[in-house]
Amino acid sequence: MARDLVIILAGGAGKRLLLLSRHRAKPAVPFGGTYRIIDFALSNCVNSGLRQIFILSQYEPRSLWRHLDFGNPWDLNSMGSEVVIMQPYIGNVEDRWYEGNADAVRRNMHFIEERTPDSVLILAGDHVYKMDYRPLLDFHRQRKADLTVGVTRVKPEETPKFGTCSLDGQKRIVEFYEKSKEAKSTLASMGIYVFSRKALRECLLGENTGLEAAHDFGGDILPALVKQHRAYGYEFRGYWRDVGTISTYFETSMDLLSPRPPVDLSDPEWPILSNFEDLPPASFSESCRVSDSLVCNGAVIKGTVESSVISSGVTVEKGAVVRNSVIFPNSKIMEDALINLSIVDKDAVIGSRAKVGYGVDFSPNCVHPHLMNTGLTLVEKGSFIPAGSVIGRNCQVMKRERSAEAVVVESGQNLA
Repeated sequence: MARDLVIILAGGAGKRLLLLSRHRAKPAVPFGGTYRIIDFALSNCVNSGLRQIFILSQYEPRSLWRHLDFGNPWDLNSMGSEVVIMQPYIGNVEDRWYEGNADAVRRNMHFIEERTPDSVLILAGDHVYKMDYRPLLDFHRQRKADLTVGVTRVKPEETPKFGTCSLDGQKRIVEFYEKSKEAKSTLASMGIYVFSRKALRECLLGENTGLEAAHDFGGDILPALVKQHRAYGYEFRGYWRDVGTISTYFETSMDLLSPRPPVDLSDPEWPILSNFEDLPPASFSESCRVSDSLVCNGAVIKGTVESSVISSGVTVEKGAVVRNSVIFPNSKIMEDALINLSIVDKDAVIGSRAKVGYGVDFSPNCVHPHLMNTGLTLVEKGSFIPAGSVIGRNCQVMKRERSAEAVVVESGQNLA
């Protein structure tokens, strides 16, 4: 039987998620009310029968470590299973941070080789999708490939955001472009790579290959490897989203609210597992009104919720309205407050009669106009917005010292 080892890349800072990843690694960002983004890659592994997993972390790892809990929620602490969190460390030779995803794997190659896998499956920890990896691994072995890249179709206008590749009739990669405006294909890399152990060792550690100091798989390794080795593309036709920006994170969250969500979180045949908190069922008062929304355990709803994701432990008081928004765990929306087109991070308090995401002015954010221009407003974890405050659109509200004085933040501005 083939031996497969999984590496999940989970050290990214996720700067394009702005306040959501300010104090946590991108894979640890909450999603879907009770999950973290990394839960999708981990659950795909377990559901695919892959139970030898290395997780490479670096940036703000604490919440990720707490969430992983030694693999307990995924039954990865049982006999024959293993989940190992690999953090940069001081050794006899070098002491430095990982300098890219390829460098992170290179720095841990001796641990990988100790497991003597036949194939190494490398995954991004910040994508939302359901995928059985077994057909991908079978495809890789049947073609005796050195490298197989998971690819999916994207819209032509989206190709500059991704690495893209062209395939011949045998699915062999003939060209690879990393985030190029001149890409000739709409087949985008999903950040899923299967390497033979020999090919991975050669490209990361081999001398005189030109790759021994390469830092990034997409930018450095893949363009060179497709010319020198047997590299193939495996096309995935299901739902897949890279939630690396505020807008894609929000759009993917709203996809959960469709009548037939593309990612079914209640599917018993392919469960998305997580480190769930033990909370009572959601509570709905006689005065509440809820429509087209996802409401999680521990939530207390006394007001109005429309087309929103209400995470575990959230309170929406009487008279409050939450519309087209994502509210992270344990936040409180007080009486008669209005939340519209916003993401409110954990443990925030929105005071009574406050308005967040308010007005008809959609001026882009003054600091991040390319990332915040759709009207979406962000409230940082642990923030307190005083009663009667008015926060416009495309705003960022940072955590600051509590004050009872109401504030007014014009659209496109930030409150620090």
